[in-house]
Amino acid sequence: MTRTTTAAEVLTWLDTLHGGAGAGPTAEAGPVGAEGRHAGPPEVPPEPPSADGLRHRAELLDLPASDRDRVLATFPDPERAPELWRALGRCHRSLFAPDVSAAPTAPVPTRSDWPDAPAALGEAGRYFYVHLCLLALPAALERQRRLGVPPEVVAATFADVGAKLVTYRLAHRTGGFDRQRWVVRHFRGTLFRLGRLQFERLTLDTRALGGAPGPDGPAEGDRVLGVHIPADGPFTPERCEESLRAAPGFFARHFPQEPVRHGTCSSWLLDRQLADHLTPESNIVRFQERFTPFGARPVGDDDILEFVFHTPPGTADLERLPRSTTLHQAVVDHLRSGHHWRSVHGWLPLPPVTPGG
Repeated sequence: MTRTTTAAEVLTWLDTLHGGAGAGPTAEAGPVGAEGRHAGPPEVPPEPPSADGLRHRAELLDLPASDRDRVLATFPDPERAPELWRALGRCHRSLFAPDVSAAPTAPVPTRSDWPDAPAALGEAGRYFYVHLCLLALPAALERQRRLGVPPEVVAATFADVGAKLVTYRLAHRTGGFDRQRWVVRHFRGTLFRLGRLQFERLTLDTRALGGAPGPDGPAEGDRVLGVHIPADGPFTPERCEESLRAAPGFFARHFPQEPVRHGTCSSWLLDRQLADHLTPESNIVRFQERFTPFGARPVGDDDILEFVFHTPPGTADLERLPRSTTLHQAVVDHLRSGHHWRSVHGWLPLPPVTPGG
């Protein structure tokens, strides 16, 4: 790669962030939502945080020790890296531009809005979106405070940023972060971790999912809770049940304008083919039995390989993958036999809100 080509790639990336980063408007003050306050971007751009402030924010995001020092050392400021600092400011504005207080309908930035940084930027590029998380954290925490979210839920929710740094290192054998579009949900206040599971405020879009759940499930346009499973250990039936029982009360308290009766999940974990390889008592089979499948079943080979083996999409060598667990063996043998794993959509009824819950 020539020097000119490298510089051009960096300029193209910066132009993308300046000209089209993020979803939604970038007006200086957003509309007043159901909470009775402006939910748009902060009127004044954030100031560069102090060294102590950055360290404190890194702790709140649970940045792993293997990455923390380099993340802080490469944080841009107006004097040292003015172009990167302006790009951070642009992303910060677009992150908080949509009003999600009344309805969680604002789209998240796409890959073309917030692309990965060019390799030529090195660590500063690989950590750019972690720097955005650090810069955006105070505004996000203020949103949580106004909603009255308990501190333990706030901590568990934002620790997902650190968790994604861990999985990046497992996949790439170096430090970095490529889940910038995923964590938008955390910072806008549309996703929360309650115990073992994460729950996302969603409006059901049956066309996007390839079909409707049926007469007993949620209907097009209904508010639902999207269920996500963090990759940090076993998810036993007991821990999942605890989370599912906690969710309705939590969202009724903090988002009373969004009554929900159903949860949805879109994951390879719901692929019923797994039941052909795992025991009926396995956590995965017990989890998928909670859901009624519906809609399309797109190929999910890359998803399951990335989640189980930490291999970036399109890079897995089936002959070299470990076979140390029943799940390892099932995933590999199924693919080697010429079959595909599927990403399956499912729905479940949520437990009723208990009095005082």
